[in-house]
Amino acid sequence: MNTAFKSMLPALLWGLMPSLWAAAAPGALVWEASVEETAAANPELRAARAGVTAAGHSASAAHSGNLPQLSAGAGYSDSSGSATAAGTSYSTSLSLSQNLFSGFQDSARIEQGAAALAQAEASLASTRARLSQELKSAFAGLQFAQDNVTLTDKIVQRLAENLRLVELRFEGGRENKGSLLLTQATLAQARYENLQARQTLASAQAQLARVLGRGEPAGLQVLGGVPVSLPEPAPDFPQLVQRIPELLQARAQERSAVAGVTLARSGFYPSVDVSGSVAREGENWMPDGDRRTVGLNLTLPLFSGGRDYYTTKSAAASLEAASSNRDNLERQLLVRLKQAYASYVESEEKLKVDRAFLDAAVLRAEIARSRYNNGLMSFEDWDRIENDLIQRQKTVLQSQRDRVTAEAAWEQAQGKGVIP
Repeated sequence: MNTAFKSMLPALLWGLMPSLWAAAAPGALVWEASVEETAAANPELRAARAGVTAAGHSASAAHSGNLPQLSAGAGYSDSSGSATAAGTSYSTSLSLSQNLFSGFQDSARIEQGAAALAQAEASLASTRARLSQELKSAFAGLQFAQDNVTLTDKIVQRLAENLRLVELRFEGGRENKGSLLLTQATLAQARYENLQARQTLASAQAQLARVLGRGEPAGLQVLGGVPVSLPEPAPDFPQLVQRIPELLQARAQERSAVAGVTLARSGFYPSVDVSGSVAREGENWMPDGDRRTVGLNLTLPLFSGGRDYYTTKSAAASLEAASSNRDNLERQLLVRLKQAYASYVESEEKLKVDRAFLDAAVLRAEIARSRYNNGLMSFEDWDRIENDLIQRQKTVLQSQRDRVTAEAAWEQAQGKGVIP
């Protein structure tokens, strides 16, 4: 076998690790299917969608104050036991009323309903973005846990081979007992880490099952990986902040607070209503005595015990609080955006660096093993190179996971995600 190809073989096997796991796990969950399942089954997402539906109906109901109110009635009265006016009477009626002016209450309630709907829609978008981030993190976490089990298995196997090599040299008098004991302890440590990796796998399965909306995580496995994209140049952060759902929620709250001030002030304005009714009364089931009424009512508030005054003051203070919270949130989101973008860009570069170090560590380890086996390298130098290889393998695995979670955090910071 070509020497260069032989030195590259461990790296190739490392790259094929996810595929090797997938081959042993038919029926594992792929990324696209996990997105579809989360969109359909996650209870938090269903609740957010129901919240939008409820807010939409409430917003429609707020328009009722501008529409006429129509009611119908029927009555029956039996006074046969009365000494003065014995007999029975029937009545039917149809009433219509319309508010002409209510001190801007109706327009304020309509505005509050629209603001509540906008807030629910922004909350749904925020929930989608957060669940998208959680799904990517959980999927990458389970992928990491699976690959970590495979990696620790390979590390145990490699260290067992190293121990046999040290034992042979020790039996031949070419190695000391301290080196033998250190190699045995290193193998025991690797077996412990393999046990830890298998225990962590169950936790990662439970986390992904929670995001998917599944009740039982047993046997859950993933196939492939989460799609990633290369970082784009730094965007216009102040402009990007304006589209974040959390800020849209804060603006909707401020909008509702403005309408709340209008609603509180309505107590100082008069109210004008017009009403009319048509009724029939008589002693028979089909009464023939007509009665019609038309009315115009003007109500002018004079004194409410200070209620309207203090309600208006309270609403104005609530508006000031909502505006201040929106200003503060906008600044916080700007900082979070910049931090998330920096972590996203750094994670991409770190993964490249870690992979380069792993390539070098794989080649150095193969050369060192050959030299140690031929007595051309000390145990200390060989052991240091072997430990460096193991550490580089673990680092790359962690960097692959961190690369996915960093991009997911950047998407969530923008209010974006993959869940429809």
